[in-house]
Amino acid sequence: MNESPVVPVENPLPKGLRTDLIACINCHSELEGDLARLVCPRRARVYPIIDGIPCFAEAEVFYDEYASRHCPFAASPTGMKRAILQVLPFWSWREWKFWQRAIPQCGRLLDFGCGRGREIFLERAREVVGYDGSLAFLRDCARRYTATALGQLPQLPFHSAQFEVVASSHTIGHLPIEHKDALAAEIARVLVPGGITAHIIETDSDHPAVLAAKKNREAYRKQFVEQHGHVGLESANRVIERFERHGFRLKECSLVDAILPSVLNFRRFFDAPGLADLPEIRWPRHFSRWTERSWVANAVYEVGFGTFHRTIERWYGRPSRAQFIHVAFEKVKS
Repeated sequence: MNESPVVPVENPLPKGLRTDLIACINCHSELEGDLARLVCPRRARVYPIIDGIPCFAEAEVFYDEYASRHCPFAASPTGMKRAILQVLPFWSWREWKFWQRAIPQCGRLLDFGCGRGREIFLERAREVVGYDGSLAFLRDCARRYTATALGQLPQLPFHSAQFEVVASSHTIGHLPIEHKDALAAEIARVLVPGGITAHIIETDSDHPAVLAAKKNREAYRKQFVEQHGHVGLESANRVIERFERHGFRLKECSLVDAILPSVLNFRRFFDAPGLADLPEIRWPRHFSRWTERSWVANAVYEVGFGTFHRTIERWYGRPSRAQFIHVAFEKVKS
């Protein structure tokens, strides 16, 4: 008797939906599903799939609206520009250089709070997975990343020990302090032993300019907290201590705006009624006006302040005064 030929069954799941990586957000069990939903048989929980993106929570309205004004896809420089930036310490490209240093070539990278994504992560990893609370961001990110998922921190809907690198940019300061221990534990869970976790983190600061801003409570709340959703600012030392307590070893920490706030810092946080004229912010205010005069003035400032950041700020900056940190850890092998 002749056997009937085996007919391949088309995968019912959307392209980019990686159930080998993605797990139940509550119990980390295997998920089953089709084009419309994923199901956790263990918990009998159903998670919808919207535009090919598995959703483990409702999309956050704040960040869907935020997406219309902020966080474009972060492309890497190319050609002559890339060659120049490899040599000159342009301030505006300090984050790109941090990612170059901190993230090794790897197989799989998780970018949480991914926004629309970063090209440097695609250059560093064979597979990049994005996780965010905004469906607007993820629709764009899914065009570039291997897989995406929507949910809310501190939970990560992924199987354990799946990533060699876990990264985030300007995300952890958006998480309430009471959830930060849970997030550090989740990062440790999804990383392989010896894996790297690298972050750019917004921090609380006792810099004189910030302390002066805090005296105007309404303006501080509007500019420093509500504008970007910075509801979980804490000191740089507290951030480092928390990660070390959860089994990580510090590899690198660079302080940002720990001595003299940058022009970008002034424009983003202080350039508002009640804050822009503070005596403590006069030098950034002067630099901001000066750099608006011409591209030459701006280029001189960029290189000069980039050099300052690499030297004086690194040597003499105090962690308690930083408004941001670039920090990388290694998961201690058990």
